Amino acid sequence: MIHLCTTPFWDKNVINSSYPYLTECFRNTILQWVPMSIFWLILPLWLYMLHKRSIKLQALVVSTLFIIKMIFVCLFILVQIIRIIHYVVLLKEEKGLAELLTPILYIITTSFILWLINYDRLKSVFSSGLLFIFWLLVSLAIVPDVIDYSVKFHQQIKSISLWIEFIIVWFQFFFAFGLFITNCFAEKYIVPETTLNERPIVPEFHESFPSRIFYSWATPLIHRGYKKPLTEKDCWELPISERTVAVVHQVRNYMKGMNSWTSCDSYDKTSTNNIKHSDLNQLEDEHENLLNNNVPIVDVKNSSSKYKKTHIFWYALFYTYKDKLFIGGFIKLIHDLIQFSGPMILKLLLNFFMDPTRPKWLGIFYAILLSTTVFCQIILLRAYFHCQFLIGLRFRSAITGLVYRKSLKLSNASKQETTTGEIVNLMAIDASRFAELTQHIHILWSGPLQLLIALILLYRQMKFAIIPGVTLLFIMIPLSLYLQRIQKKLLLKQMIIKDQRIKMTNEILNGIRVLKLYAWEIAFIRSITHIREKELEYIRKKAIVNALSNILWTFTPILVGITTFATYVLSSDTNILTADKAFVSLTLFNLLRSPLVAFPTVFNNVVEARVSNKRIEKFLNNEEIDKNAVDKMSVKSNKYAVKIENGSFRWSNLADDSLILKNINIQIEQGSLIAFVGMVGSGKSSILAALLGEMNKVHGCVSINGTIAYVPQTAWIMNTTLKENILFGRDFDEDLYNRVIEACALKQDLDMLPASDQTEIGEKGINLSGGQRQRVSLARALYSNADIFLLDDPLSAVDAHVGAYIFKNVIGPKGLLKDKTRLLVTHGVSHLHKCNDIIVVSEGEIVDQGSYLDLMIRSTILRDFVYSVATSNTEYYQRRTSDIESPKSIPTTPSELTHKSFEFTDDNIQQDELQPIIIEIEEEKKKIIQKETVQTGSVKFNVFLIYIRSCKLSMIGLICIFFCLTTFASLSTNIWLSKWTDKMKVITTTNNTSSRKSQIYYMNIYSALGITQGFLAFAMQLIQKLVAYIAGRKLHWFILIGILHAPISFFDTTPIGRIINRFSKDIEAVDSALPNAFSQSLTTLITVVATLIILVYGSWFAIIEFIPLAILFIYIQRVYIASSRQLRRLDSVTRSLIFANFSETIQGLSSIRAYRAQQRFIDLCDKFMDRNQSCHLTASVSNRWLGVRLEMIGNLLTLFTAITAVFMRDHLTAGIVGLMITYAVQIPHSLNMLVRMSSDVETNIISVERINEYAQLTPEAPWEIPLMKPSSHWPTNGHIQIMNLSIRYRDNLPLVLKDFSISIQSGEKIGIIGRTGSGKSSLCLSLFRIIEPTNGTIIIDNVDIRLIGLHDLRSKITIIPQDAIIFAGTVRFNIDPFSNYSDIEIWAVLELVHLKERIRMMENGLLYLLAEGGQNMSGGERQLLCLARALLRKSKIFIFDEATAATDMETDRLIQQTIRSRFKDATVLTIAHRLHTILDSTKILVLSNGYLQEYDEPIRLAANPDSAFVKLLRDANIHPSDIKSIASF
Repeated sequence: MIHLCTTPFWDKNVINSSYPYLTECFRNTILQWVPMSIFWLILPLWLYMLHKRSIKLQALVVSTLFIIKMIFVCLFILVQIIRIIHYVVLLKEEKGLAELLTPILYIITTSFILWLINYDRLKSVFSSGLLFIFWLLVSLAIVPDVIDYSVKFHQQIKSISLWIEFIIVWFQFFFAFGLFITNCFAEKYIVPETTLNERPIVPEFHESFPSRIFYSWATPLIHRGYKKPLTEKDCWELPISERTVAVVHQVRNYMKGMNSWTSCDSYDKTSTNNIKHSDLNQLEDEHENLLNNNVPIVDVKNSSSKYKKTHIFWYALFYTYKDKLFIGGFIKLIHDLIQFSGPMILKLLLNFFMDPTRPKWLGIFYAILLSTTVFCQIILLRAYFHCQFLIGLRFRSAITGLVYRKSLKLSNASKQETTTGEIVNLMAIDASRFAELTQHIHILWSGPLQLLIALILLYRQMKFAIIPGVTLLFIMIPLSLYLQRIQKKLLLKQMIIKDQRIKMTNEILNGIRVLKLYAWEIAFIRSITHIREKELEYIRKKAIVNALSNILWTFTPILVGITTFATYVLSSDTNILTADKAFVSLTLFNLLRSPLVAFPTVFNNVVEARVSNKRIEKFLNNEEIDKNAVDKMSVKSNKYAVKIENGSFRWSNLADDSLILKNINIQIEQGSLIAFVGMVGSGKSSILAALLGEMNKVHGCVSINGTIAYVPQTAWIMNTTLKENILFGRDFDEDLYNRVIEACALKQDLDMLPASDQTEIGEKGINLSGGQRQRVSLARALYSNADIFLLDDPLSAVDAHVGAYIFKNVIGPKGLLKDKTRLLVTHGVSHLHKCNDIIVVSEGEIVDQGSYLDLMIRSTILRDFVYSVATSNTEYYQRRTSDIESPKSIPTTPSELTHKSFEFTDDNIQQDELQPIIIEIEEEKKKIIQKETVQTGSVKFNVFLIYIRSCKLSMIGLICIFFCLTTFASLSTNIWLSKWTDKMKVITTTNNTSSRKSQIYYMNIYSALGITQGFLAFAMQLIQKLVAYIAGRKLHWFILIGILHAPISFFDTTPIGRIINRFSKDIEAVDSALPNAFSQSLTTLITVVATLIILVYGSWFAIIEFIPLAILFIYIQRVYIASSRQLRRLDSVTRSLIFANFSETIQGLSSIRAYRAQQRFIDLCDKFMDRNQSCHLTASVSNRWLGVRLEMIGNLLTLFTAITAVFMRDHLTAGIVGLMITYAVQIPHSLNMLVRMSSDVETNIISVERINEYAQLTPEAPWEIPLMKPSSHWPTNGHIQIMNLSIRYRDNLPLVLKDFSISIQSGEKIGIIGRTGSGKSSLCLSLFRIIEPTNGTIIIDNVDIRLIGLHDLRSKITIIPQDAIIFAGTVRFNIDPFSNYSDIEIWAVLELVHLKERIRMMENGLLYLLAEGGQNMSGGERQLLCLARALLRKSKIFIFDEATAATDMETDRLIQQTIRSRFKDATVLTIAHRLHTILDSTKILVLSNGYLQEYDEPIRLAANPDSAFVKLLRDANIHPSDIKSIASF
């Protein structure tokens, strides 16, 4: 410094001077060089970030603010030039080179800043953080010069040179401060115009730097949430870099770079149309890939790879965002280094109190310096958490997006191995765990660094006395790791059980109709409760281990402190525990505690993430559908539309599995109509699946010449409008649309729907009948205008006359598809003669193929198949001739169809198949699926009471007692330490022996208090965890009972995904998040209460400081809570959409792949994900907004406490001051944590509110009424008497049965017919009280069914519903879920339904595992299995609701024979589309528009040519004269 300065660099006496000053050399060197050094250090990182924005963003316009900045920089450079001229030319006295060097450095730096300002403008930087920090530091660096020259002027030291220097300094300060002010503002952002449905993009990147670091840009939204409940429209649109499509693209690209994730399918490409033009101005660094010509690849894995490599998913995830992780780590490093300056400043402050000669300005300076370091920590910590949250947001999007995309490509074998519940858990639980991990991932390296620094500083304080404490610390670490290992094993086991629970819940909800109709609720409750008890057992063990782990790390700093103080005091008589040593050490112990307390959470997060990573990797490595299984050719390349050569197929890729299709050879010419016929399970549907590529091709070649449309056997209907179901993502063509509606006989259906084709169709088409669903599915295929149509028995679910109309107008030679290639799987025979060719399938092989006439001559199988419905060749040909000669026998238009089929009344005929309901919502009649309820306002106290009652009041009281005891122990420990240090100061100078004894005395009591505090805290934690375990058990029971007691109408209007969300995410919150929030809230509350009491104990003036800060605190807390609570609710609601969409996707996977609509569904999933992430991001920003403000309030309290202590130092001891400031420094973090944790409690308690909402659903009638319980043998006869019955599905809907009366004698076989919507299914449902009567009574064997319990009724009547519901499990489980019957009895019923041989051929027979929904069985086999389930019950009353619609004619005939022979004494009610199945009934019941139209013996009805029954017979091509012969067949 000799060459640089002519004055000393530093004056040691400055701390004793009457006012603060710095030497001229220090001011001209270090003080000026620090801002420039920081600028040049950060500049490369800043330029790198700008360089990453390689996208061609539109440069900002040259604004007034930009011009002012440039002018001020130029003026600042001019001032530096004047300083150089003054030094070289005008200065007479000798000055150091620093006077010349500093302005030169400023000129170099600010000249570069001129270029940087313009470069920022070109890169669309609205506000530069680098320049803001630089000019702030420069302004502060000039302030000492301003003060020095002002003092000299005040002392009247005046000269021309001084005047010049004085003016230069003021101008320098003025321009620097002006540049600081201008950098506090952002360039003007032109907000793009948005429509009503669009939301503004996150404004963060368009705001000024101060607004960004204080999160002021979120203030308008927070205040809006305080004034009124926030809605989804209030949440910001995600920036491009955070959107799912961009995130998946980035992760996918890295995976591709690992050479293990290869080329993608066409549907995995995302159009740039998804990116709005208005988003081009976004300042993210990742979105350039989305806006260039290279479309993102979002495929997951190449399915055709024979040698699959296990992928390290977490590595790809973290490496993709390594830059963001590095930035977060860099911010964390600076924060950690700054926080350790606090104890050093505290030491200086305490030394100030111990020396009364020091000036007060020094104490104030230390107080301000301490507050400034805390301020920097606050800003850096909030920035760190925000950065890490954005990474977590991307992790969650990436996992959800990849899992969804993978699910679209799963092979059938993989689908059977992975249930919907497991995949939902991957998206709901596992994705969230990765997101949570990012919040604390840097603790893994930051924690050890903090420990090292803390131990070094402790060594400087206590020397070798820290050795026992460090030893204890190292002993605790392996113990903690051991506990974490145990926790990992428990978590892994818990996740397996949780998957089973979600899977079982999903099965229950999918089969809820069967459960209710068969009265199986109690048995399934037992099953799911058994699984839940296993899960709770692991949760209980986890709670104990977690409590031990938490208290281990909480107790460790206390023990380390005790052992360190004891060793220090006992090691030497000269070691006196003074205030500065005790409280600086205590502060360091608190800093030591932070990483130690965080370690359990981080280790737990790492353990959970590792478990989740394995699950995700396993799923992503599942076998995919082979995209090369089917060769695609253009339409003109070959005359054959479909060709299979020597094809053999199986459902799995296991060589041991048997072949489903063998030696398949098919050549189908373009434009032909081919029928596939055969018995149930023969392989007809499997051939269509092979053509779709759904089956595993063992060998052979499959070629498809053109696009495909697919109509599955079970119609798949989306939860959207009927019109959207038909359009299926295609552009609207009004002419084509109208022709399709007309051809599919949907016109009248549309007229009867509340909002025509804009009516929302419920989940699984719940507000449509089976026939309507099938016709909508067919309409979707027609509208696709494909080249090849795969029709899997599309007419089985529709009435005969409707089927005839559809065949003529759609499928047949003169229909809309006459020029298309049609492959029709059918069990009907009435249209076979109109097909070009018929392919006969038997036992997985094509046994014959040819024209109808040829096959009728040579094929015994086809003859038997056809004649199963006829009595002789002559009668059949007569019917065929009659059909050909009388074309008018088939209606030609929908209006004629209705008129000819049912000329019952002149009134408007109520459309039908609205079998369950059309739900009318007052606000929007076209909606059936009601929008999920979003509660508003504060969480009602009643919700807290529900949770408290679930926890047991006695246990809550115990927690309160231990809370008070722990707080008291904490206070006592710290106050005793302050007394100890003060006492030592008094007696140290007088008597060493007394001093030693006193130290031992104080040390013993301090140790006892500390250990007591640790044990009390452990007891409180353990009790709280066990209380949460009790609450989790009860709340799950409440929601389970509430759901299963709910009426069917609830499930008709509520998507399964929404219910699953409550059983997965909300129960997870109750099991895990809520207990953790309560635990941390209690721990934080103890710290806050102890701090406030200590501050008041130290000085009563603290109360005056508390009041204004408390008012501000309460206001901010109230404003925040209102918004946070609502955002959490929105998060839950929007999350349900993801799961509902996913559940729907899995159900319709074959259709989606057949229509190649994968990309549209990916886009839809991304949209739902982005909506949820938008709410999630908004909630996180509100947390940052709160954190900054609350910690600022706490920092002000620290500042006021320190300054008050400085002015009152004559009345305070060093021990009390040390105690006050030590705890005051903790208050910013503690206050923030308290509000955040209390907010977390309130936002997580919303899960209790949501669980309680379903627990309190309006239940159906009681399952059992003990006083009205019928005899165990009831019904003995099966006599049914219905009197004046009227029913409606809901109060605001019209009657579906009107004043209906009938008497059915025991043993009668009743055939129920009528057009769709006439009330057939409604009548049957009323017998089970699925629909409660509005008027009238139903009496079965002299018992009024309204007076008995539902289970007493439903367990005695058996129904085979139209939709076959199969549960994942063994064949035996599906027939007899609760093992009430022997294997012999089960084989007997299987033989009755002609499934015995099929099941016997399966591996393990009755123990053969069926996939979810019975995907590994044909539709007919599933229906027969349901029939076996029903026959096993041996009821006196049987109801068949289209029970054999999916079976072939021969199987149907055999089953009807079985029913007639085995249940001749039972009363049987049969609803059938195929009239031949009910022609031998005792009586025929004809319904129309809810009225009884005809009821008599079939022969008598057939004798009346004007009867409605005769008209139906004619439409089915059955002559009345055939009835006798068919009945006697």
